[in-house]
Amino acid sequence: MEPTALPGATPSCDARPEHRWGHGVFRHLFVPAVLALSAASWAFHEQGARFLKASSIPLDFTSAVLLLSIVLLWCAEQAYPANPDWNYRLLAEGERGWSGWQRLGRDLLYLFVITQVTTLLVFLTSIQVESGLKSRGFGFGISHSLWPDALPFPVRVLLVFLLMELSSYWLHRAAHRFGFLWRFHSTHHAVTELTALKALRTHPLDNVLFYLARYVPLLLLGAGSEEVVTVVYFGAILSLLAHSNIDVAEGVLGLVVNLPHYHSVHHAADLAASQSNFGCHTILWDRLFGTFQRPAEGARPLGMQPVGPRTLWQELIAPLYRAP
Repeated sequence: MEPTALPGATPSCDARPEHRWGHGVFRHLFVPAVLALSAASWAFHEQGARFLKASSIPLDFTSAVLLLSIVLLWCAEQAYPANPDWNYRLLAEGERGWSGWQRLGRDLLYLFVITQVTTLLVFLTSIQVESGLKSRGFGFGISHSLWPDALPFPVRVLLVFLLMELSSYWLHRAAHRFGFLWRFHSTHHAVTELTALKALRTHPLDNVLFYLARYVPLLLLGAGSEEVVTVVYFGAILSLLAHSNIDVAEGVLGLVVNLPHYHSVHHAADLAASQSNFGCHTILWDRLFGTFQRPAEGARPLGMQPVGPRTLWQELIAPLYRAP
């Protein structure tokens, strides 16, 4: 693996005149288009769920949209990559091609297997947490005394998003400071290149901790399940986008959205650089709390020291009994 080019660097295909115009359009319109498509798909999610059921497609609506989002982002990564070396390059000859297949295999293992383990652990955790809170009068639909149900639905969605991201931000900072939390979070930082699928390269116990940080405060506040599910849906797409190997412009959305070149700074092997841009789906809290950092000029290797690939044992089993 050779993640040595500058995150956000101009892709090699941009040197051709016919690509310069298209790349310019892509850089400015792709992120707004992805967000607009996501909003449109969610607006018609009930119809989409009925279509999947009628077509006997063995997927729920959210999973289907996320898989389609991965495909869309993969196409964008091939057309306008921030760093061509981060792509899998499966058709390359020799070691580069073999490395691409290995990396893709690892990413697909996380997508189809490790995420299922995570889902099970989160489900079991949620049962314990919700039963405990409900017994004390809290939980979705149990106590809404603290939740502004009278506000319009979009406002409640925005409020859930900001609160969820605020909790994630502080846990994320803690995960980079305290050794026990870093054990599990380090799995995500072992990656030495960024692509959309790398958003899923996380340790299941790290995901459980983030689940607790994000949802327990909302349960205590009595947030409605509908707005929470909506935020989870958009958060998953924003996470894929943040890890994508695409070259996009900042624009107005760059004030709040965690764009790929922002998140690449957080994944830098350089420790000082990685202590920034902690936002998972939004960069807003980093801007407000002074941890926002722009990409530096020049090459920036990604990963954690010592830089290099880890085995599955190192990523998933070793954190259970020792720090990386």
